[in-house]
Amino acid sequence: MSETLTPYVVSGRSAGPDYATLYEYDSPLYKPPSWLDVRAVIDRLGLTGSQVGDLVGVHSRTVRKWTSPPETSNHAPIPYAAWRLLVIAARLAEPTILV
Repeated sequence: MSETLTPYVVSGRSAGPDYATLYEYDSPLYKPPSWLDVRAVIDRLGLTGSQVGDLVGVHSRTVRKWTSPPETSNHAPIPYAAWRLLVIAARLAEPTILV
């Protein structure tokens, strides 16, 4: 028996990222994360934008672009590599080990 669980919403924001964003890039089930997914993972980690930037190797301004709504002029989508580092740090995915 299986059931589909959806994340609950608190104050208009999801408690976690969309499950489809946690798949590996080459999976047909993978969906690129939205700015809300990025914010949810950063909130889960409890890090500042500067700390997130240090973790993934970018400036805090870049992190702000990833967490800005798409209708704003400074929005930019998060690259998959940075996203994967965040979800691994948040323990939402396991690192892939290539043999």
